[in-house]
Amino acid sequence: MELVPIIFVVALVVLTIVLSVVGVQMVLVLLELKKTLKKVNEALETADEKISAIVAPLQKISGIASGLGTGMKVFEAFVGWLNKDKEPKKDGKK
Repeated sequence: MELVPIIFVVALVVLTIVLSVVGVQMVLVLLELKKTLKKVNEALETADEKISAIVAPLQKISGIASGLGTGMKVFEAFVGWLNKDKEPKKDGKK
C-alpha cells in the first residue's frame, strides 16, 4: 500500500472528528445563548412593567395639571368678560 492514501484517510478521519466536536460545541453554545436571551427578555419585560407602573401616575398628574391650566384660562376669560362692563368708556360718555 502507498503512503499518500493512508495519510489522506488519517487526515480525513481527524478532520471529521474535529468538525464533529466543533459542531457539538456550537450547538451547546447556541442552547446557552437561547437560555440567556430568554432571561434577558424576561428582565426587560419586568423592567417595562415597572417603568409603566411608575409612569402611569405621572401621566395622570400631567393630565390634571393640564386640566387645571385650561380651567384657569376659562376662569380668567370669564372674569375679563364680567369686568369689561365695569370699565369706564374712553370716549368720555357714560
